[in-house]
Amino acid sequence: FTVVDTNNDGYYDIGVSNTPKTWTTNDWDGYISSLDSFQDTGVVVFALSNDDTKTDADISAALPELFSSLQEAWINVANVNISGTTSQTHSLESAPCGSTAEYCLAADGTNIFMPGYTGYTLSGSTYGTATGTSFAAPQVSGSIALLASHFPNHSPEALADRLLASANNEIGFTQTGTVTFGNGVEHGYSNEAGHGILDIYAALQPITSDSYARNQIYAGSNSLGQSAFSLDSTRANMSRSFGDALEIGLANTNTYFYDALDGGFAVG
Repeated sequence: FTVVDTNNDGYYDIGVSNTPKTWTTNDWDGYISSLDSFQDTGVVVFALSNDDTKTDADISAALPELFSSLQEAWINVANVNISGTTSQTHSLESAPCGSTAEYCLAADGTNIFMPGYTGYTLSGSTYGTATGTSFAAPQVSGSIALLASHFPNHSPEALADRLLASANNEIGFTQTGTVTFGNGVEHGYSNEAGHGILDIYAALQPITSDSYARNQIYAGSNSLGQSAFSLDSTRANMSRSFGDALEIGLANTNTYFYDALDGGFAVG
């Protein structure tokens, strides 16, 4: 639902039909507690307002600014229209990330073709196009699910960080700050589109930085929960008497290389 103060009376009017309802302190405490508990196992993906006249994120999207406990695994999503092929332009079609830019990114939810809308009829069913952050946010949610399947050692916080750190922020918006994710990985953000356009392909690749030039390695079983070691100190010097015993013994064992954000990449 949407949380806004439509009549400026100091109370939040809650409900898709804007039916006034006053929340008590207990109501808010329960809601915040539920969101906090969800972040133990999942990432909160929140669609920003479609009102492009707003100059900042609305209070629902900015709850992590008010409740620090919600800053663990939260991503806000703006709608940025991507036009062109060889030469692309990007235009903000929703409220900006604003104060939430450090945990915000964008996806293209403009003119999405789908059933249930008027414009086209096929075999008795209607189809059409629609625009909004409601169509951008699911792209981010799906990307989180895909990352979770590829990086089972990642916590919800790590999944969110990986998606934010790999977004394409070279889209014409002025960067206003950077976030340091660890191991030298820094990523800039803008007021309009946060960390930039969702890039799931980049998120699935090793993420490194100049200050983290060498990856880590773990040679062992399929378990990703073991300690990793510097690639420089990972070696095996064996006597000739072992012959090919080591090669045979490791035939069904995976070696994992870790990137700067602790993403494991199996090498058979």
